[in-house]
Amino acid sequence: MNEVIVALLPWLPLMLKGFALNLWIGALAMLLACLAGVCLGTLQRARSRVLRLGARGLTQLLRNAPWLVVMFFVMHLLPYEWHLAGTVISLPAWLKAVFALALPAAGNASEIVRGALQSIPRTQWEAATALGYGPVAQLRHVILPQALRLMVPPALGLYCVVTMSSALASLLGVGELLSASREILAATARTDLLLPVYGLVLALFFFYIFPLSLLARSLERRLAYR
Repeated sequence: MNEVIVALLPWLPLMLKGFALNLWIGALAMLLACLAGVCLGTLQRARSRVLRLGARGLTQLLRNAPWLVVMFFVMHLLPYEWHLAGTVISLPAWLKAVFALALPAAGNASEIVRGALQSIPRTQWEAATALGYGPVAQLRHVILPQALRLMVPPALGLYCVVTMSSALASLLGVGELLSASREILAATARTDLLLPVYGLVLALFFFYIFPLSLLARSLERRLAYR
């Protein structure tokens, strides 16, 4: 056991650096998903039938798409370089992973927003209309402030899923935690390190995700009692 610990210690900074990249990818993907989810979730309650059905269709497409398939799709769809007016703009693999994770997460975020908006009593919408607020002002000043607290617990749960799914970025060659683990195993060529290395990967994700999942569950219970 001591030999395993001694062998892994020099590689610990590499694993922590990879895990930090996982967290960065997860946070950016969740940010994009929330922005898109607010738009799609709001459009699901639009007065226009075309906008409403279009938003619902796109939401269902995104939330039911396999994350692994989306990752491969984005990998082959987006180029690694953009050539604009003689300027080369690189698109790193980790940024591709962010876009790939944000797409299915946006579908789930859209449903979170739609459910929160739908839970607001109709009298609140009518009161906002009576005060002379337009559709956008209703959402901004009356509805969203009330719906936001209902969105937090499921959004936190979604963030946990997105962060765990960031390990799929290794398929794009991103140097995150799983890729770092494979690099360590290849460099050391020691089969006895296989379980300890992947056990450490599991531990890092667990000790980051588990407290967040408990927090989400606690918030959900508190809101249910109100």
